[in-house]
Amino acid sequence: MVIKTFNIDWEGKKEPVEYEDDLTFGELEGIINASVDLTDVTKPKVNIPTYRMNILTKVIRKAPFPINDAVAIRNLKAKMAKQIISEVMKDYPLMQFLEDWMVTFVGTPGTTNLPTASTTS
Repeated sequence: MVIKTFNIDWEGKKEPVEYEDDLTFGELEGIINASVDLTDVTKPKVNIPTYRMNILTKVIRKAPFPINDAVAIRNLKAKMAKQIISEVMKDYPLMQFLEDWMVTFVGTPGTTNLPTASTTS
């Protein structure tokens, strides 16, 4: 885990935002579980706002606004929230994690399309 930093414009000056670039397996599984409905594996339902909010409240370690506070993040101006989300989500692309989950269900192409040979006796 590394703490990454970027600056945002906050009340007329540059302020740092620090976040963890990696979560534990269990933390990430919990966030994905809360954000993805796999009731029908062929049609997963993804709640992107829940995913983004859970990531932000979990990984931000320092900011000029209250951290670990979903209400404070929701009350950020849209432009600022977009800037923060853009930076943080570089390390947490949902598609990558969904692909990892899907391998659990369907396997990898190399393992599911192996040629088979029949022998008769």
